[in-house]
Amino acid sequence: MTQMKLGFRFRETMSGTFYFIDTPADERPMSFSLEARVASMRAFARDKLARITGEVTMAGLADRRPLEGTLAMKLLDERRLPYDFSFSADDGTRYRFRGEKNVTALAPIESMTVLPASLYDGAGKEVARATVKFDVRGDLKKFVRSFRLTI
Repeated sequence: MTQMKLGFRFRETMSGTFYFIDTPADERPMSFSLEARVASMRAFARDKLARITGEVTMAGLADRRPLEGTLAMKLLDERRLPYDFSFSADDGTRYRFRGEKNVTALAPIESMTVLPASLYDGAGKEVARATVKFDVRGDLKKFVRSFRLTI
């Protein structure tokens, strides 16, 4: 008899700015929307990892380009949420976006909603830095409503 796998999914949108390392005064808008999926609660209890898919927009670099990666939900044991996804820019160049929310009791809302991150080229060289935020006022209801158990 086959066992059903219980999992969950949710959607999140974050927006903010980024700049290329060689032009730090030239901040540009960026945003991403993703869906996080956990196929098995058993596996999630072990690795605390969700697969993410979605779209990223970074002015002058990527216009609604598909993204794919992971979100590690190590909130309870390590108080951190590392985001790691890859995408191809409009010109076909591959990039990797890596950032981490570090949750603290001193600033619980800010630390849960602000994601500092870096962008790396295909050789692993940091080429840009970003700060994106989750809009609590505008997106919290939508975020909470997006949570679904999956079988």
